Order: sequence, then structure tokens, then C-alpha cells
Amino acid sequence: MIMRELTDNQSRIFIDTSQLYESFRDVYRKKLSYRGGMHWKKSKNKEYLFKTVDRYGNGNGLGLKTEKTEKIYHHFHSNKKQISERFKQLKIRLKEQARFCKAAKIQRVPRVVTSILRELDQRNILGNHLMVIGTNALYAYEAAAGLFFDQKITATQDMDILWDVRSKLTLAIDNKSEPENFIDILRKVDKSFDILGKQKYRVANNNGYMVDLLKTVPPNIFAKERDQIGDEDDLVAIEVMNLSWLLSAPKFSQIVIGDDGYPARMVAPDPRAFALHKFWVSQQPDRD
Repeated sequence: MIMRELTDNQSRIFIDTSQLYESFRDVYRKKLSYRGGMHWKKSKNKEYLFKTVDRYGNGNGLGLKTEKTEKIYHHFHSNKKQISERFKQLKIRLKEQARFCKAAKIQRVPRVVTSILRELDQRNILGNHLMVIGTNALYAYEAAAGLFFDQKITATQDMDILWDVRSKLTLAIDNKSEPENFIDILRKVDKSFDILGKQKYRVANNNGYMVDLLKTVPPNIFAKERDQIGDEDDLVAIEVMNLSWLLSAPKFSQIVIGDDGYPARMVAPDPRAFALHKFWVSQQPDRD
């Protein structure tokens, strides 16, 4: 195995990018809390403060117009404006930082992978319900170690995502009236993603890049577990033996850099569990 350590300049740029992205993620979360709007509604000659939570006008009333609700109204709009401005500035800085990452040659991860990671992270399901396993996890480990693995080791044309079916997961669309399919999230990254025929657990895009949805084999053969995140048109997770090792291990979170220079957060199994699992796989007679 050939490993090459990052130079001091590469390490500095990587750290700066990671810190910048963590700030961006923090502001993004705060921005979500100010989704929708807040306005006054008139009813029977009285004004009420109403907060909407989506573009369909759904929301709830906050009470009659009083000194207290007026403060809530002004506080909401003031904070929303500040956070929106902060968010715009950080997006500009990330775009500039992406150029530094490419110039320093620390961009490593296929952009389709980092784009998917950002979509999952923004929905707060990365790490809580889904994580990356397989070869792509090496990008997280090398980033944490401050080095580059040989490209032959990290070369892959697919992304394995492990779904923890033990925790309840429902992906809701804006109006929250019906669940969203997992494949819909992938299509936000690349519209060409489509399920591969009878391989219901796998999607591929026009470039041949594949994403697999995996789950562990139930501990009880009579147990009935979910195998689809969304409805009947969604991917059907495939059961794989001994993935419980990875699912039970501590989760490993690390910022990685896409080949377009933009960062993303990757969540993978603890590298020790990953190594043990790969060793076990290598001993199986039915595996190459």
C-alpha cells in the first residue's frame, strides 16, 4: 500500500476548508429554523401573529397582536435577515475556497459522492439513519490521517449506503402530506439516476456511477423489517450478511473534499471495524 502525506500547505488549506464548511453547516441549520414566514392576520377586527412553515401556507397562530408578539415578529425578521446574509457570504467563501482546494490538489472524492452526502446531511439523515460503507469510506480515513491512499485503492464506480432500519425514517416532502422516496433525493443530485431493472437495490446514472442501498440481515429470520424508505416505487434495500459489525461500531464523521473542490461531511463506520470487516470479506470463498 502506497500512502503519501499531505504537505504543510495542503494540510493548512484542508483545515481551513473544513472549518469553513462546519461554519456553513451551522448557519444552514439555523437558516432552516427560519423557514417560512411570519405575518399578521386580521380576523373579526383583531390582528393575530401567524407563522408559516412551508410554501403551501401551513403553519400555526402565535396569538393576538400584543407587545410580546410584536417583539417575536421583529426578532424573527431581524434574525432571518442576518442569517440569510451570513449564509450568502459563506456560500461565496466556499466557492473561493474550492479554487484553493483544486490548486492545492486535495480534491479527491467524486463530486457525485459529495453531492449525495450534502443532500443527506442537509436532511439530517446522514449518520442518524444512513452511512457510507465500502471503498468510499477510505476517503474519510485518509482525510483524518492527513494523507492520500494510492488511487488504485480508492478507485470505485459505486457508492454503498447502509440503512439502519432499527430507527424509524420517513422522508417528507414540503407539504408533509406524503413520504418522499430515497431515489428522489438521488435525482436531486443527478436526474439521470434510475433503478437498474431487477436490481431494485441499485441505481445508476448516465455515466454508469451506481449507488446501492444495503441493510443487515434481520437477527430473527421470522422478523419482518422495512426494505423501502419510501413507497413501492423506491429502491428495495438488499440484505447483506454480517453488516451488523459495521452498524454496531462507533460512527466516524469526517469532512472530505470533492473533485470539484467543494467539501462535504462523510459518516462511515469506525476504521477499525471497517478493517476487520474487509478482512472477513477477503476470507470468503465466494468473494474475489
